Amino acid sequence: MLRALPATVPAYGVLVTDSPAGELPLPADRALTWVHRGTANPANPAPLLRALRALDLRDAGPGTAYLAGEARTCQAVRDHLVRERGWSRRNILVKPFWAPGRRGLD
Repeated sequence: MLRALPATVPAYGVLVTDSPAGELPLPADRALTWVHRGTANPANPAPLLRALRALDLRDAGPGTAYLAGEARTCQAVRDHLVRERGWSRRNILVKPFWAPGRRGLD
């Protein structure tokens, strides 16, 4: 998605992995932050929400948020954007890829 976005369009984001070894190369000209959760439960949204709350999005809106990952974490991030940041749900696209113990989302 980032490669398809023109350089004139700002992109902000927080990505989570267990360690620096899990990071992928990202464009340096984008406001993208890696969070390393270490041994914390990957379904725990707290590390991601902390980093998202610290992200300066004053110049980001109106925009579109693309959320992908663990289902409850996606819900928590969507709720943060709607309740704490005042985003419209119409501007938030959610793609849950997995959930602990759920068939079809493992």
